[in-house]
Amino acid sequence: MRKLNFVVMILPILLLFVACGDPLPIDEMASARAAISKAFSMKADKYAAEEINAATAKLYESHDFAKSNDMKKAAASAVEAERLARSAYDKSTPLVAKDTIEIAEQSFAEATEAGAAETAEQEYADAGSFLDAAKSNYEKGNYETAYVQAINADRKAKEARTVALGKKDILKDSIDEVRMTLQRAKEYGADKYAPENVQIAEENLLAAENAYFDLKLKSGFAAVEAAKISADEAYMISVKEAAGEEMLRARSAIERAESANAGKPESDELAAAKEAYQNAEAMYEEGRYREAIEYAKEASLLSNIAVASVGDKDKDTVLIEDDADSGRDYFLYTVVYREKLKDCLWRIAGKYYNDPHKWRIIYNANKDKIKNPDLIYPGWILKVPKL
Repeated sequence: MRKLNFVVMILPILLLFVACGDPLPIDEMASARAAISKAFSMKADKYAAEEINAATAKLYESHDFAKSNDMKKAAASAVEAERLARSAYDKSTPLVAKDTIEIAEQSFAEATEAGAAETAEQEYADAGSFLDAAKSNYEKGNYETAYVQAINADRKAKEARTVALGKKDILKDSIDEVRMTLQRAKEYGADKYAPENVQIAEENLLAAENAYFDLKLKSGFAAVEAAKISADEAYMISVKEAAGEEMLRARSAIERAESANAGKPESDELAAAKEAYQNAEAMYEEGRYREAIEYAKEASLLSNIAVASVGDKDKDTVLIEDDADSGRDYFLYTVVYREKLKDCLWRIAGKYYNDPHKWRIIYNANKDKIKNPDLIYPGWILKVPKL
């Protein structure tokens, strides 16, 4: 191109040296210069180097003849330079169009892999339209038009990919959401009840995370969708099974309470436990398994209260075994229900240690059960360390 620029600059200067004789072949030289420029625009220096170099040399030769005032040879060289330039153009144009289309196709594929179809719809659609037009014109032999359209397709595809990658956090949020669902499923025993679903979900989550880091968002979205399906299935299977088991426990607790209350009027707690269990059954039939679990837990809790309240309801402690002869280094205490002066670690410590400030000893011994020291439930059996 530096040679061409030199030619462009020197042509007007030649006019200063021509004072007489045959006229300077300005038209021929200008046409040659334009043909060379056009060939260079189609990257003839890469695809038709021999022809474009020869054309440039001929245009230089034309200038040299003009300087020596041999205008006929100058014109002939200019005409030959134009012919060679056109030959270079004809050779390079289909090649540069083909290569540029391939580059655009690669950029479009990368945009597709980045999920641009979903996250950069307009840019992605424009890239596709330009690419289709470039291919069509190439097939028709309109190589220069195809080349220009391929350039636009490549530019738009790169824009689409950039926009898509700017939205990759959407994939990250989806991965986190599915992982939370899978974790909830495991809390309901999915590893036991739906191991295959758990495995599929975890494998697809790993694939989605790898795609996220590799910026292959399309495959990442596909993987996270597959993970979501498996995680949802694992959750539904496990929560249903967990509800069934919780209801069995509630039924057993009610039967124990009925046995403990045998021969006595049914307590309010036992009646409430049965009502809660009926609600659990209704929720289970409706497929509302989480609600069924909560009602079943309530039924178990109320049944334990009914058992604990048998006998002297005003008694502060219910000992599971004879504390003096148990051989343990702790007492066993069952939390009881009272409408007033409800059981708490403070009162239990006061009962056993004559010092309510020592409640933390009991709390530390029961951390596997007590999550909030201000919240304990009737029916719980607590260890009270002996001092």
